[in-house]
Amino acid sequence: MRPAKNNPKEEYVFEFYDEDYVNVLQPESEAPLEEYNEVDFESDLNNEQSEVVNNIKGPMLIIAGAGSGKTRTIVYAVAKLLSSGVSPSQIMLVTFTNKAASEMIKRVEKLLGKRPKGIWAGTFHSIANRFLRIYCKTLNMKPNYTIMDEGDAKALMKLAIADAEVKELEQRFPTSAQAKDILSFSINCNKSIEEVILWKYAHYNDELLISKLKEVFRIYAKKKEKDSLLDFDDLLVFWNRLLEERSVAQMIAKRIKYVLVDEYQDTNYIQDDIIHKIVKNNPEQNVIAVGDDAQSIYAFRGANFQNILRFEKRYKNCKKYTITYNYRSRPQILELANNSIKHNKKQFKKQMKPTRSDGLVPYLVNVGSEDDQARFIANQVLKLREDGFALNEIAVLYRATSHSIRIEVELQAKNVPYEVRAGVSFFERAHIKDLLAHLKVIENPYDEVSWSRIFGIVEGIGQTSNRKIRNAILETEDPLRKLLDKHFYTGELRGIPKVGAKNIVKHLKSIANITAKDDPATMIRRITTSLEDHITTKYNNPDQRLDDLEQLAIYTQKFDSIQRFLENLSLNRSTIESKTVLMGVQQEDEPPMVLSTIHRAKGLEWRAVFIPMLCENLFPTSRVIGDDEAFEEERRVFYVAITRAKDQLYLLTPSIVQKFGRFETSRKSQFIEELDEDVYTTSSVEFKAKSKKKKSKPFDGSYFTTADKV
Repeated sequence: MRPAKNNPKEEYVFEFYDEDYVNVLQPESEAPLEEYNEVDFESDLNNEQSEVVNNIKGPMLIIAGAGSGKTRTIVYAVAKLLSSGVSPSQIMLVTFTNKAASEMIKRVEKLLGKRPKGIWAGTFHSIANRFLRIYCKTLNMKPNYTIMDEGDAKALMKLAIADAEVKELEQRFPTSAQAKDILSFSINCNKSIEEVILWKYAHYNDELLISKLKEVFRIYAKKKEKDSLLDFDDLLVFWNRLLEERSVAQMIAKRIKYVLVDEYQDTNYIQDDIIHKIVKNNPEQNVIAVGDDAQSIYAFRGANFQNILRFEKRYKNCKKYTITYNYRSRPQILELANNSIKHNKKQFKKQMKPTRSDGLVPYLVNVGSEDDQARFIANQVLKLREDGFALNEIAVLYRATSHSIRIEVELQAKNVPYEVRAGVSFFERAHIKDLLAHLKVIENPYDEVSWSRIFGIVEGIGQTSNRKIRNAILETEDPLRKLLDKHFYTGELRGIPKVGAKNIVKHLKSIANITAKDDPATMIRRITTSLEDHITTKYNNPDQRLDDLEQLAIYTQKFDSIQRFLENLSLNRSTIESKTVLMGVQQEDEPPMVLSTIHRAKGLEWRAVFIPMLCENLFPTSRVIGDDEAFEEERRVFYVAITRAKDQLYLLTPSIVQKFGRFETSRKSQFIEELDEDVYTTSSVEFKAKSKKKKSKPFDGSYFTTADKV
């Protein structure tokens, strides 16, 4: 019942089964009940979990504390429904990553001995896409719409800004990324543009600027409609709009009897509204919201903490269950976590209960400076390793990325291998996006963002020509055919540089015969050939980049169409963005330790956890002072960090910190000051040189330096 061991090196494979979703919303004839393995629900679950699984009916709110077997409870709830005769297509399981949904379905399959085909499992966005593909005509949408990833959406926004001619405001006009964020917050949080600007971008609070920004958004919307493009927000907007169609809403309610939503504390306004519209048309209102209010830490992304707090009031006769047995942390770590979170006023009060035996009391380590803090962490990591801890069972979790700089320097000095959860993902690299642009125009020849990128690759085509060609071809029935016509450049596009026109025709001839029906791997290899000169002359490490494109071709062999590949790529972008950066000396048989922000660490666990920079105005950050809601969320961030630790926890408080180039004395964090003194062991650090007579323990041929005595 303990959560799976964290393994960031493990490859994740996205799986799609077409037959699972064929006509699942159509009326179906009576089918024989599936035969599944018998499951001993009573023996496999504790009393709190069993109470949930045995009472699945009507609205239910499950408050599942950290390390309490939340995923296990959801898996067994799904298994219980299926064993009771509920059809898989009558169950919707909504998660915040497609990986989480896939893993849950695999665990259900292992439990029942058979994969349940037809469960609506996935993220809000992926499930929205499935509905829109089925009901696109209801919304007057083209069925071959393209889902833009965040990069393409920002690029289209940039084009909209250019079309709006904001020259008189460009010195202080939002960038395309900022404009996209403003629009996204407005949609997901149900706020006006003015409200979002006051909330997030107060320096843009100008009447003329806001008026121009709204014009940009209108142009952006028209471009999407004209080019048959959807961004991530559109998936939710159109799904929500679809549910306002009475006939569709009733059909969905008739077929989907049970809705389970994981991590409900992380839902935003529109996601909460979508769930409510689905459930309200179901007479029994079978909805199960699972989450932990104490781990709601994503308000900066638009998550609405109130969704889970008011869930009981929104659904009549809602039953609330609390799962409090923790299978992760030692009792002493849980005691400190409980002692901290009790100070929050807005919460469902609960006391997490340990199931593991006693361990060490968490250490409050008082260090002199940030350099001393880094030195202590590096030394203690090496000591823990000597005591039998694997490096990948150790993590440093920090509130801000800037808190890791000295720690990284010290780890590098001691050749400690570590990984940082950051960096540019494979699919965000320039040469990969160059190739993806070609795939996208083959799938949707009216994709303006992708054409803009392709024309940017061609020698002799500047920004003005790029824009002129785009505007011309998007009005035609067959853009690619038009671009291959030499007379096009001497007639409608007179004024385009001859060398540029010649290069466009030459470049596109190599892919002219490719169609959306060709297999993705073959398409990619043909496009790679056409891009070889561009990659060789424009990028560093061209051989590596060409090899990347071949690896992409190999990766796409599992998809039967380019549409499936592009959908999978867009909908799962959040999962594949977590590239790791490896440093230090790493042995093949010893994975590195982890450095991560706390927000990236949610849902993970390590045997030993270090939380640095627990100083006033740093953690909690000074930005939340005076804002009670934000301050309580900051305390929840601290709580999440604490509850990642299984065996040992180190809280570090430097006495001197550097701010704006000056060294200043610093007080302990308010989160430390408010703790009862008996929940931690106060400790200090003394650095001493080892005796020359003693030999350091070898590190199996690696280059770790000897640890100082701590």
